[in-house]
Amino acid sequence: MTLIEEATVLLEKMPQKKQLMAVDFLRMISNNSNRSENKDMKQKAAPFKRTGLSDFNLPDDFDEHFDDLNSEIASLFSGDNE
Repeated sequence: MTLIEEATVLLEKMPQKKQLMAVDFLRMISNNSNRSENKDMKQKAAPFKRTGLSDFNLPDDFDEHFDDLNSEIASLFSGDNE
């Protein structure tokens, strides 16, 4: 089943009031995306400011050992002290 077919089935099961709300929502998203696309086209020439540039001094083998840090990083979020 395609996405459009699935959406159609779901919309058919909804009460008419909710169908109208869904259509209004889709229109709102469509209008906002059209505006943002136009805005993006105008800003294409401007450089992206948040590139993450910094003065980090990472070791040369950082990429090779990055995955080794998974358990340590996970413990920071879960509170586990292994």
